[in-house]
Amino acid sequence: MTSYSLTQKRPSLDHTGCMAAMNRGANDGNGAIIGVIHEKFVVDGSDWFEGAHSVFNTTKHRIVVAKGNDLQERKKLLVQGADGLVVLPGGPGTWDELWEMACARHIGFHSMPIVCVNVDGYYDNFKSILMRAHKDELLYKEPEEILHFEESAEAAVKWIETYNATKATMQQQEQKKIIRRRSS
Repeated sequence: MTSYSLTQKRPSLDHTGCMAAMNRGANDGNGAIIGVIHEKFVVDGSDWFEGAHSVFNTTKHRIVVAKGNDLQERKKLLVQGADGLVVLPGGPGTWDELWEMACARHIGFHSMPIVCVNVDGYYDNFKSILMRAHKDELLYKEPEEILHFEESAEAAVKWIETYNATKATMQQQEQKKIIRRRSS
């Protein structure tokens, strides 16, 4: 599934930190792109904006500049307002973002679904780490409650949609129970 296809499911996607191809695909799919860059990489007089981020030359898309002496603010901005996280294969920056959000989900700081797109088994070792930690009784939750894995971006988006729909239904049922208790 391309980023164009992803925008058909959700018209505003955070493709921050992804390759320019993702941004072009989201742009072609008429999606709104929110880029998050750390101020360290914004250099006055350079072509950082026009070069690497050519899709941002329209008013439809925007770039948010994170500040600070580390990546914490950038990571917060990446997930702000997200319904879920689809993690594509990536390098150390992606791994850092993934594990921080997995840890935060594990200990209850958020309940956003996280799904790794496990293309050609790319995230198999991450899955093995979770299974080992569970076996060694180092986790509070089941591995599947922390991270989910799908083989394609399309399956990942579908899983998040199903997860969120199920969660919304459960919340509605819980609210009905509370209202019934109050009225009795």
